[in-house]
Amino acid sequence: MAKLVVISEGFTGKTLELKADKVTIGRSEDNGFQIPEGSVSSHHCELKLKDDAVTITDLGSTNGTFINDKKIEAGTLKKGEVLRLGSIELRFAGDKAAASGKVATKTVTLPQGGVKLDDLEKGSLSAPADKAFAKKSNKANKVFIGMGILAAIILVAALAYALTQLKG
Repeated sequence: MAKLVVISEGFTGKTLELKADKVTIGRSEDNGFQIPEGSVSSHHCELKLKDDAVTITDLGSTNGTFINDKKIEAGTLKKGEVLRLGSIELRFAGDKAAASGKVATKTVTLPQGGVKLDDLEKGSLSAPADKAFAKKSNKANKVFIGMGILAAIILVAALAYALTQLKG
């Protein structure tokens, strides 16, 4: 089965098996393959599988779509070539190729909490793929913005009070 393997640090090993004739890649959850990284556009590109080649069409991405470091609007990706979306690189591999060019024996997804040496030695690392790259909550950002607005209001009120005291 043909697949795209992410080779960029932080996402290494995330894999898209190309089963459907057409799939979109991007940062948004509604894509066929989500890459939650800032340099990847919400709907970055579309892939169409035909035989042993993948046709790629850029969907107006902000940071561009590249095949082997050549910027493209549309192009064909062949086995072993590198697709770059923003700063994320993926290698197009077939059944017997892995991101490094060596034979892959097992895909391992690391849990978010870290790795124990015993787990590495036993080869018992696994996590559900949909949980490994789950969207993070925006709650902390909302609290930070709310506190900033509150601080600004207090500052303006204090300045207004100080000005009325100086005039009176």
